[in-house]
Amino acid sequence: MQTLSLFPSLLDFQMLGVFALRVTLGLIFVYFWYEKVTHQRAERINFYEKLGLRPSKVYFWTVSSVEGIAGALLVVGLYTQGAVLVTGALMLVATFIKWRKPSALPRNTIEFYIILAVASFALLFLGPGAFAIDLPL
Repeated sequence: MQTLSLFPSLLDFQMLGVFALRVTLGLIFVYFWYEKVTHQRAERINFYEKLGLRPSKVYFWTVSSVEGIAGALLVVGLYTQGAVLVTGALMLVATFIKWRKPSALPRNTIEFYIILAVASFALLFLGPGAFAIDLPL
């Protein structure tokens, strides 16, 4: 098959590209979890309080835990499609919050949240890539 790709031989390694995307996305979410739990706890609990989500500590721990677990699942490649549904949904919510009230999420831009949502949903269709536990045989 003829292709217009500049480097057609690299197309043989598509699974490695998906692997890199999956692990990078997972590490970002693990980092989000780590930062929230260790350095931003009071700030994030106050964030949920401002949004009117009470009890704010329960929301903080629930969202933080879900984010960390989803990130860890992505890193190891387990339940990838479920994990990216969760991360994509979280990023859509973050995009909506950033769009409606930019000061509520001051650390990142709306474009960053959109890119994470798109990458998450892309992995839903691409699969886990190489070196994943849930890789179909």
